[in-house]
Amino acid sequence: MNIYPLRAFISDDIHAVAEIYYHSASVLGQQHYSPEQVSIWADYPHSHFDEFEAFMYQGHTLVAVDEKNQPIAFGQLHPVNHLTLLYVLPEYSRQGLGKQLYTAFEAIALAKKQTSLSVTASKVSRGLFEQLGFELIEKEISLRNNIPFERYNMVKILKS
Repeated sequence: MNIYPLRAFISDDIHAVAEIYYHSASVLGQQHYSPEQVSIWADYPHSHFDEFEAFMYQGHTLVAVDEKNQPIAFGQLHPVNHLTLLYVLPEYSRQGLGKQLYTAFEAIALAKKQTSLSVTASKVSRGLFEQLGFELIEKEISLRNNIPFERYNMVKILKS
């Protein structure tokens, strides 16, 4: 498992993280969602760019970078007890980046005296969160452009 440097999101990262989101949803989503669902999901940072950009400045947003300081993964903790984004470029998936980002977010949550972390996981990320100790609270169906997406509300009790 490679360890990649993590740093805070900066404004110059916006187009790179939008592409990470797009490619991750497009490629990794194919295994779990219909082509129509993948298209709607992956297109979000392009079709709603201003909203996506504003969203990136919320909470704690971290970026993992390669040896050229180019973003290859990102995640966000917002509010301080909810992991709201976690995306990895497909060519870097299954190399521990999700766990690495999660570990950093858990440390932030613990430093802020949080006793639990929650996430609304996709079918793509549910297995990772189960490995990290999250438990399923409920399954939900959310609509995006009137297309249903199955998601999983999960929680992990933190031990300081």
